[in-house]
Parts: sequence; C-alpha cells; structure tokens
Amino acid sequence: MRVAHRVMAVLAGMAALSVGGAAQVGRSLAGSGQEWTAPGGDLASTRYSRLTQINRDTVRKLGAAWVMELPDRQISRASPVVAGGLMFVTTTAGQVIAVDAATGAQRWTYRPDTPFNGNRGMGMGDGMLFAGLSDSTVIALDQKTGALVWKKEREPGIPAQAMSAAPAYANGVVVAVVSGGDNFARGRIMGLDAKTGRQLWNFEVVPAPGQPGSETWPKDSDVWKYGGGAVWMTPSIDPELGLAYVGTGNAVPQFGGELRPGDNLYTDSVVALDLRTGALRWHYQLIRHDIWEHDLSAPMVLYDTVIGGRPRKGIAVSRTDGYLFLLDRQTGKPLLPIEERPVKQLASQHTAATQPFPVGDRIGPECTPKDLVPPGFEPGCYFDPITTERPNVFMPHMNTRFAPFSYSAQTGFFYGTACVHPKWVRRADNGWVFIFPSRVPGVMQYGLITALDSRTNRIAWQKKVPYAVCAGSGTSVTAGGILFHQAPDGTFLALDAKTGDQVWQFQTGEVGAPSGNGPGGSPIAVYEVGGQQYVALSNNRHLWAFTLGGQVPSRPAPAPPPAIVGWEGRIVAATSIALGSEEVFNIRTANRKEAWTDPYSVTPIRARLAVGSTVTWTNASKVAHTIVARDGSWTTGPIQPGGTASVTMGRAGAHDYFCKDHPWSLGELTVE
Repeated sequence: MRVAHRVMAVLAGMAALSVGGAAQVGRSLAGSGQEWTAPGGDLASTRYSRLTQINRDTVRKLGAAWVMELPDRQISRASPVVAGGLMFVTTTAGQVIAVDAATGAQRWTYRPDTPFNGNRGMGMGDGMLFAGLSDSTVIALDQKTGALVWKKEREPGIPAQAMSAAPAYANGVVVAVVSGGDNFARGRIMGLDAKTGRQLWNFEVVPAPGQPGSETWPKDSDVWKYGGGAVWMTPSIDPELGLAYVGTGNAVPQFGGELRPGDNLYTDSVVALDLRTGALRWHYQLIRHDIWEHDLSAPMVLYDTVIGGRPRKGIAVSRTDGYLFLLDRQTGKPLLPIEERPVKQLASQHTAATQPFPVGDRIGPECTPKDLVPPGFEPGCYFDPITTERPNVFMPHMNTRFAPFSYSAQTGFFYGTACVHPKWVRRADNGWVFIFPSRVPGVMQYGLITALDSRTNRIAWQKKVPYAVCAGSGTSVTAGGILFHQAPDGTFLALDAKTGDQVWQFQTGEVGAPSGNGPGGSPIAVYEVGGQQYVALSNNRHLWAFTLGGQVPSRPAPAPPPAIVGWEGRIVAATSIALGSEEVFNIRTANRKEAWTDPYSVTPIRARLAVGSTVTWTNASKVAHTIVARDGSWTTGPIQPGGTASVTMGRAGAHDYFCKDHPWSLGELTVE
C-alpha cells in the first residue's frame, strides 16, 4: 500500500496533540542486556544498553580491562557483536575474528574465499553469524567454532555488487542488503531462510515498469535500470509487527536530474517490508527527485512512546541535512508534525516543487558557514540546485549521514553526531557523469554531539567538538545514564546522557579508523560477562574493552588528525601542466561511454620539480586562464585557449597557485 507522502502543513489536528514521556519499551525493543547481538545493539538499532553497573557515580572508576592488537596489522571499523561470552569483529581485510569477551584472548578466525566489505560487520541469531560478501553472496558461520554453515550464492542475472551492511536476523529470516546503486545499478534487499540460506524474497529499490512506483520514473527511458537506491545500513526489525525497516540511497545518475524526471521511488525512502514475504507495507520518501546525492545511511531507530496519552510505536529516520523524521512504524504516518516547504527550483533539473520538513530542530546548519570555505569558493545551502554555472560552490553536503544515532528509553533522547565540514559539489555538462564531492586545501571543520528530545523533536543539549563526526561511531547510551563516544583523535569519552557534560575520558593512543570522510570514531558495544559490565570498541588496529577497576593504562595521544584540510593525493614529477581536460567515462554497468569537458581542471594538480626548473602551463580549455602564486610572488599572465606560459622556479619549498579568473582552478608545486 502506498502511503501519501505529500503532507501539506501537518496532519489535521496534530498540533493539538500533547506529547507524553517515553513509554516503557516493549520486550522486543528494550535495548541490549548482557549481550550486544547486532551492530546497533538490538534489532531496533537503539545502541542502548539496560546495564547500570557503569553509571554517573561509578564511571570515574572505569579503566581498560584488556586490549588486543588485530593480527597482520589489520584494521577494523565494524561494530563488535557479543554473545555467549564471545566477541566477534570483522576487519577491512575481510577476516572474522572471535575473542573471549572477558579477556580478549583470540578463539578462532575465518577468512572467506571471496573478499567482503569487512568494515560493515555481521548480524547474529540462532547460534550463527551472518555476513555479506563483495559479490552479493551471503554466508552463515557457527558462532562457537567459526565453521561455515551455509553459503548463499547470488541469483543468476543479479550482478556482483557489494554487500554494504551487516545483515539482520529475526523470526528465522536473515535480511541482507546490497548497495551497487552508485555504480549505475539498483539497490536491493533480500530475505533468506536462516537455517538453509534459501532465498525467500527480493525487493528492488527501483521498481521495474508496471510495478508500483514505476510511474515516478520516465516512461520513455530505461534509466530506471541504473536508478540507484543503494542500501548502506543494517535493517532494523520489529519482530512483533513482522516488519523490516530499511533506508535507501539516492537516485542515479546522481546529479543528472534532467535524465529522470519524477519523484524516483523508492530512492531516499524508508521502506517497511513484510519479514516473511518482502511485500512493501508502507514507504515514506524523505527527498523527492534527489539531485544532491543525499543517501539515507544511518540505521532506523525503533522506539516506543506516548502521544496524547496513547502508546505509539515510533521509528526515527535521519535525513542528511540534520532533520529527524519521527513516524509511526505501523503505518508510516508522522508521529510529530511534518510540513511541505517550497525549495529552490531549476526547471532543467525537474526539481520537486516542495520537500518534507519536520517541525523541530535541525542538527547542524542549513548553509555552509562562510568562514569554513577557502578563498575563491562560494557557500551553498541544502536543496540549492547544482549547476554548471556555479562551478565553485561548497555545500554542507552531510550533517548527519553515516554515523548511527542512539536512543535512551530512560531520557527519551535521541543522540546524534554531525559533520560541519563542507564539500566542493559541482556537476558536469553531461548528466551521466558523476563528479565526486571533494575538498580543497583550507577547508575547515567542526562537529556536533546532540541530544534531540523524542517528545518534541527539539534539541535538549548540544556540544561542539573540534572534528567532523558524522562518519564515525556515533554514540552508545546506557541505563546508567552514560553516553559513550569515541573521538577521531583517539579519546574515548563518557558524557552525562541528561546534560552532555563530560564525566570521564581515556586515550587509546590511536586515531579512529579512516572513513570516507577522514578519521572517524570507533563503534562501541556494551555487554556483561560473569556479572561484570564491559564497554568495548574496535579502534583501527586494536580491540579495547573497559570495565570498573580496569588496570590497562592509557596511551600517549597520537598526532591529531588535521582540523584544516591540506593538500591530498599523489605528487607527480612533472614540468608540464595542462589546464582543462576532456575525459571519457566508461560506465560498464550501463554499457555507456560518456564524455565530460572540464575547463577548470589542473593536471597534475600536485607536481614535483627541481630548483631552477621551468614549469609550463598549456591551456587545453576554451577559456583564458591566468595562473598566479598564492603568495603573489609570480604570475604567468593571461594564457589564451591553446596557448602556453612558463615560470622558472628558483626557490625551494611548496608553492600553491590558482587561476586569478577562476580561483577554483588550483594546484601545488613542490620545488626541491
């Protein structure tokens, strides 16, 4: 059944409803207890532990109980899961490792024949661990021994794509998700029989012609075949309702809105699927006709609450721009008001006239703060159309995109972490070509840790931190009133869940494992073994576990990650530099070759040469360029299309330069 999602203003009478306190959560959504059996702690992805041994009064006694270095200098970015006294973690090298959760002693390892995205972790249930491999294969391992129980090969005709998140398990069904959407394919969600691996159902995020939702794609085009909707998150499951909840990714081609007029269902949506059949029960689209690459990437948080004196089953869905949508997880209708607001328009991109906005507070800014952007660039805002006429815009890009939220049934707060770290977002003249958002030297950043009240969708407290933290561990919270967070600089923090005040810290000596947006924090699990409560994190090359009275000492602080972006990428030995380029993109999955002419490119962008060498710029574009040193010490003068200009570099050092007419054309010379 399709739920109407163009909700003008609010549901009638919603504003008049009083919102009560957090209800006693049902048994299936009560958070984790002695074990941490999913990446989000429980099937509801609350990252909430009912354990209270570590609390506001005792947290000062918290210390490291053990630390284990991962074998072969492997790295882990995956959330540990814990059951039966064992902790399980996956590594980026594609290995599964089991350790004693009380001591850190290694028990067994497993390395599949096919590599897999080990930073996504595993699901757990019925005595097994479940993981997705890089070719859309799913495996089940015995928890006690690591032996392979079954292996489900991908169905014929389904392309090999990355399994982009840990599967989830409930009621005998394994729900596994496939990305691939950004690679000109369609995201998919699969239901498998947990005992045998037999496929029960398959849900394609982008519908084929004739299926419900296909009317939101152009009828005279096969673009739907490459339509995107990658799935990046572990599903959340309500076993009592028999529903699996998954957030989907952006439409593809990412910035080519002219190629796919329409709302483009079911991209950028939360879909509620029948656990047994995969049938779509309801959906809610958070962004219609996405032309900004605003995936839904943070897991859905299921929670129980009281509104107007009536118990309600809620689901919290995070949108990239920092808004939290609070919906009824039975029906998909808003629990708290959501209104339609007009957004900026560009007819050539078929922009949607309005987008939904919750009535409440946003985490992070609507527009890029001007003081974070380097000279020569313009700040942009969410829902600004991306055009070739504005090639130098820095967008907010992602406030809350990847890091998971947590939810405390005790405080009624959601806890989210955010990036304020803008990216250079531009598009090509060819809508099929996707230019990855990037950063340039001089971009600054900060992060936010925020508590959002589930009863009002308003900020209860907020803390500014030095680093962008939307792509790391997020937070985990306990009934002891403690909120745990791992900072990118290696500091493990405990905050008061009610106030946000810091109550404890520990230095692990290692920056967080790198993510797509720089160093991130580490996933955190809370569990109990032998009557003792532990808090564990996988941090880069190590596993740590903490308990009251732990005696392993902290380590010296590592060199912190940079707060200001510097030059990145390979330095090439060269004395000839091209201005402007034409590239041909081979889009194999769509059987296409598409060209892009970029008049502003610099190749190589970082060059190395000897003192006294002469460097020559050749203008291969159709616009004039004037190259000047950032410090004003030299200039090429105007270089007309097809022309050249040279400068002799007599001084050693790093020399930044840019085009006076197009300051977003820039490069670096390393003179030795």
